[in-house]
Amino acid sequence: MNDKLEQIQAHLSMLESFLLNNKKTLTIEEACTYTGYTIGYMYKLTSTGQIPHYKRGKKVFFDIDELDTWMKKYKVEDVQEVARRMASKI
Repeated sequence: MNDKLEQIQAHLSMLESFLLNNKKTLTIEEACTYTGYTIGYMYKLTSTGQIPHYKRGKKVFFDIDELDTWMKKYKVEDVQEVARRMASKI
């Protein structure tokens, strides 16, 4: 229980840092906190070119605006949007 609380506090501290500093470039650890993905999955996404990222030596960085765009890339339509789209085709 104590470990979980420490993890939550660490995530909150990192998110506060994003907000207070208007940070635009994230390390892979920060990007994991921001997206909710594990570090292993983030490395998989970078190695297969599925996520926009930058490399400086062995370090991997992410632009926060590009991450937002990437995360919003595959929007799932709600029922009302589907109905509107279908109605416009008639």
